[in-house]
Amino acid sequence: MMDRNFVFYTQRLIAAFALLAIVFIVAATPAKAEGISSQNDQELQQLFNQLENAPDSNTADLVTSQIWNRWMSTSGDTAINEMMERGTYFMQIGHLPLAEEIFTKIITDDPDYAEAWNKRATVRFMRQNWQGSEADIAEVLSREPKHFGALSGLGMIKLYEGDLPTALLIYEEVLTIHPYSPDAVKLIPEIKKALKGTAL
Repeated sequence: MMDRNFVFYTQRLIAAFALLAIVFIVAATPAKAEGISSQNDQELQQLFNQLENAPDSNTADLVTSQIWNRWMSTSGDTAINEMMERGTYFMQIGHLPLAEEIFTKIITDDPDYAEAWNKRATVRFMRQNWQGSEADIAEVLSREPKHFGALSGLGMIKLYEGDLPTALLIYEEVLTIHPYSPDAVKLIPEIKKALKGTAL
């Protein structure tokens, strides 16, 4: 009969080799980069600080453009960047089904890329798919909580749904991130006027 200590030692050795193999496999597998957002990217953090403290709307517009450019260029993948350009082009010229298909492919390939979710949310909004758009906006905000574009889109959905109190809260949140947001600046007074005399 085989010595019990020898069997125990052999089992531990096999387990150790198995664990070592797993470590090598994980180390050899390229890690998917975490999506870049204002939560982990110094450049975006600085830009949002500048936006929050912008002295006027012209300055805010310049910073906003830089933020959008940063969001668009953070996939880290040339092929995905090219697909984003194509999807955006088809969205702009009104080929919405094709644009949505392209953005869906990007999301499948890189689910942490917040701007792909935002673009598909926009397309779905344009196709009056409020539920689908809102679901995509939730994905955007889980990755980039300061995405004023996605928040504005959500506010617009709530307006279409007739939920004025929620729309007001959303646009007020937009203003805390982007004090010169054209949508928020324009719509907040109109929503308040519509809500006048009703319980919030």
